[in-house]
Amino acid sequence: MTQAVHEHSEGHMGIPLPTGKVAMWLFLVTEIMFFTALIGTYIILRHGTPANSPHAWPTPHQVHLVEWIGALNTFVLICSSFTVVLAHHAAVKGDMKTVMRHIGITLALGCVFLVVKAYEYNAKFQHDILPGHIGESLPYPEKPAEGKIQLAESQAIEREKHDHPVGMQYFQRVKLQLEAIKKSSIPAELKAECEKLLDDMNPASAAAQAQAGAFRRPLNPAEVGERANEILEKAEKAGVALHLSPAIPFGNLWSSCYFAMTGFHALHVFGGLVIFVVILLMGLVGKLGPQHANMLELTGLYWHFVDIVWIFLFPLLYLV
Repeated sequence: MTQAVHEHSEGHMGIPLPTGKVAMWLFLVTEIMFFTALIGTYIILRHGTPANSPHAWPTPHQVHLVEWIGALNTFVLICSSFTVVLAHHAAVKGDMKTVMRHIGITLALGCVFLVVKAYEYNAKFQHDILPGHIGESLPYPEKPAEGKIQLAESQAIEREKHDHPVGMQYFQRVKLQLEAIKKSSIPAELKAECEKLLDDMNPASAAAQAQAGAFRRPLNPAEVGERANEILEKAEKAGVALHLSPAIPFGNLWSSCYFAMTGFHALHVFGGLVIFVVILLMGLVGKLGPQHANMLELTGLYWHFVDIVWIFLFPLLYLV
């Protein structure tokens, strides 16, 4: 008697996705939550500024953000996402030379992004737009901006008292910067402006004038910030780079958010570049083949996420 043997394929329980792709999506979910927290905090802080303040959130021009530079970096990242897709498409077809070429282009574009971001960071350091360095107070305007409420004189005085400790730190920082500028070689007109501000900040000069019968009190931090901004505006028009801390209401809050969001994003870009370097090294030693198409797909998913995060950061920081 013959016995028929029927072979049945063994069934496996689980989701119909490769393990690596599941792991990458789980990782990206945690990254999405991380950047959502950063961006959400920025939005809350920006729209949570006091309604009775006569000053508004810093504009891109005040903090030396150039829109076309941000747009250029956005275009660079979008192009890099396109080239990494082309690399994966070539890997599926087994064309590893094309894979190497597109990965190399993606690496180059990522490096361009970081170079441009380093240029922007250098501008922030040159203009001293750093957390804790910016003057927060300016004289309260006689007429508030549209949609703002005019503070009563007593309220303005109490607010100035509250801001005084931070303001004095700014006062001393500007004083040291002006003393350094006094020894530098800049146009005579700007140097005279800086020397005049330094003289008006000096209590000894005020005391000497009091003895001469014309009392003049030293400037307060808000007045120093106003004068420093005027000097910086004149220097910008003259094309002179002046290392002098500006006074920008809510500026320290803005710079903290800016460096946190763009700094963590730049670290993620750098991490992607390390992966691209590893892929290129594998190709150079002949260990990169069609079997790595899945790895390239997962790398592309990560790189698309980095691109999408910047697409959110660009309008929030540069345009709105």
